[in-house]
Amino acid sequence: MVLKRNSFDFLTIINYAFTLLGFLIFNNIESQILPYSIALFVALMVNGAGVVSTPLLFLSSFLLSRRPDLLICAFVPAVIFFVVMLFYKKARSKPKLESLLYTIVSLIAFVIINNYSVQISLFKKIVVSLIIIALTLVLTISIKAITNKGLKFKFSFEENLCLTISLVFCGLGICNFLSPAVWKSLSVFILLLTVYLFKADTSAITCSALGISLAIYYQNLNFIAIFLVWNLCASSFKNLSRYLSALSIVGADYLVEFLFGVYGGYDLIEFLPVLIACALFCMLPNKPLKKLKEQLYSFRERQLVRHSINRNRLMLSNRLYELSNVFGEMACAFNLFKQARLTEDKAKDGITTQIIDSVCSNCANLNNCKKHQNSVAYNIGKMTDIGFAKGKLSFIDLSKELLDFCIHPNDILYAMNKLLAEYRSYKIQNDNLTSGRDLIASQSVGVSEILRGLALETGATLKYQSRLERTIADLLFKNGYLVSELLIYGESHFTNVCLILTMKEFSLEHLTSILSKAVNIPLSLKDKNDVSENKCYLSFAKSPDYDAVFGVARVTKDGSLVSGDTHAVTRISDDKFLLALSDGMGSGKHAENVSSAALSLIESFYKAGLSSNLILTTVNKLLSINTEDSFTALDVSVIDLNTCNADFIKYGSPYGFIVGDNGIRIIEGNSLPLGIIDDLKPSVCNAPLNDGDMIILVTDGISDAFSSSSEVIDYLRTVCAKNPQTLANSLLSHAVKLNGGHKKDDMTVLAVRVFKKAQGF
Repeated sequence: MVLKRNSFDFLTIINYAFTLLGFLIFNNIESQILPYSIALFVALMVNGAGVVSTPLLFLSSFLLSRRPDLLICAFVPAVIFFVVMLFYKKARSKPKLESLLYTIVSLIAFVIINNYSVQISLFKKIVVSLIIIALTLVLTISIKAITNKGLKFKFSFEENLCLTISLVFCGLGICNFLSPAVWKSLSVFILLLTVYLFKADTSAITCSALGISLAIYYQNLNFIAIFLVWNLCASSFKNLSRYLSALSIVGADYLVEFLFGVYGGYDLIEFLPVLIACALFCMLPNKPLKKLKEQLYSFRERQLVRHSINRNRLMLSNRLYELSNVFGEMACAFNLFKQARLTEDKAKDGITTQIIDSVCSNCANLNNCKKHQNSVAYNIGKMTDIGFAKGKLSFIDLSKELLDFCIHPNDILYAMNKLLAEYRSYKIQNDNLTSGRDLIASQSVGVSEILRGLALETGATLKYQSRLERTIADLLFKNGYLVSELLIYGESHFTNVCLILTMKEFSLEHLTSILSKAVNIPLSLKDKNDVSENKCYLSFAKSPDYDAVFGVARVTKDGSLVSGDTHAVTRISDDKFLLALSDGMGSGKHAENVSSAALSLIESFYKAGLSSNLILTTVNKLLSINTEDSFTALDVSVIDLNTCNADFIKYGSPYGFIVGDNGIRIIEGNSLPLGIIDDLKPSVCNAPLNDGDMIILVTDGISDAFSSSSEVIDYLRTVCAKNPQTLANSLLSHAVKLNGGHKKDDMTVLAVRVFKKAQGF
């Protein structure tokens, strides 16, 4: 404790009282009163105690001890440190190791003065002086650690050692000054508090130090063993109840005497100190104790790593927001600076003007045609409309009125076809350029959305669950799992458990079950890495409530080596399941390439996190840019394995089905295939699924084999297969049978069964 200049309030009086009591206790470290309190006095002064009040209390302790003869021994250090501390205070600094030199000087009076009331030899005085010097260093470090660090920082090994030694000397002083019974009662109380608040190793060291004081006082090492037994009993029951922990010490104290006769008789004077200490501990209110325990646990946690993680997440979130804005601005720029497009009306006027200027201006019949100028422009405009529709004009497309007065119709026809070809080339180039610009703009929007979503996700501060970490760590240890580090963050369904396991062999299934029970959420392994030869990193997160299995049955068209049907079944995230079926128009290698390219793009885009609408629009634009006939019918379903809902997206694909215990539902689509027109909207719907439901997607080779969707439903009602592969095989075989055993087109059936996972915790 450190005394400072304060107004005389209640806390100041208590502070003075405890300081005076400390001096009295240290004067009584031995049975004979000796000035050991010099060590405490120096330690207090060096650590900033009151320059006036502390020396006065120090001198008063000898008067209260009825040893005024030691006042001269105490007066010298009091004066020396009064002057020294005034000097340091004026210099605005504190003494360091030189304080030991001042202590040696102040002890000269104690050594050389021949005090007849203190009947001790010179050798004894020298030994006591050496102890005081050593104790000064110990107490200085201890008081500095308590006042400067408290519960804010972890004590070093040297500080813990000095605190332990200080506790031993304090116990000796209490035993001599008050009574060993008082120290025994206080020790039991401290022991119970330490067992409740700290780990087993800390409580074991503390109880040993507490027992040393009584062992020295009684000159009996059995007291150290008694305290260790108390610590063992209290630690064994602390997880059950702190009251049971206290009661176990009372019982253990009696059993130690009953079995081993350590006390040499068990009377009230031995029983009461233990009982009083246990009763006082049990009377402590729960709320402040738990609050103190949480504070100590949070103090021992590695907060820097956790705060660094959140800080880095925030920095990453800000950077992602900035990148998102960059892509958003790019999309705006592409949309803003679109090139003005030549419309058909302007192209028509331009073609008419160019023909009149190039063909009619050099015509010998020009003067005669001027009478029909408006008629010439009108007829050329009509021919241009026909050319826009047909792509190329022939002689029969020339109007009768124009033929009646025009002497060079072939020249007009040749010039017009040339201009139409140029316009058609320009239009294709301009359309592709516009589509490419729109494609880049839409992808910029998509990337911006992804980055913004990532920014929102990473910007959220992770909430750590320290109390749950301690509970799980103890639980894993009891089950034989050696965990060196454990980290839990997130809440509810977003809980993540990460740990470092110091074991080579272990049951992952058993470990997952223990963790799932502890957090009351079904967990599954998300990541595993070897940290070293004997350590591995494991990461667990919430497991989806549902899972899916699939089956595929397919045959190629008769006479074709390659099927134009392709399919994809993949998990695009922990809780999203994608199934897609693509049917390229026609059959053979080209159809297979178009179909496979469309599915690969869709699968990659979904995994990247783009929205469904943007994905399918992009794929449609990519297919429509190609001048060849690159069409594909597409059937996509995305299943949410948490909610058990499915989104269905259809582009020119046949009907699909949901088969379950509640009947058969049909999923229809009426959109054109991808790649036919640039701006195409899909058929989109959402359907809830139940445990055991089966989704069936087919290509037109299957649907065309049946006369209607009703016939397919009637057949599905006759099939009781729960295995999706069996059902797919059965439906394909029946479709081939309906075609008389012939395969008129590529035929594919994709079946997926959704089921609720068993909760194994």
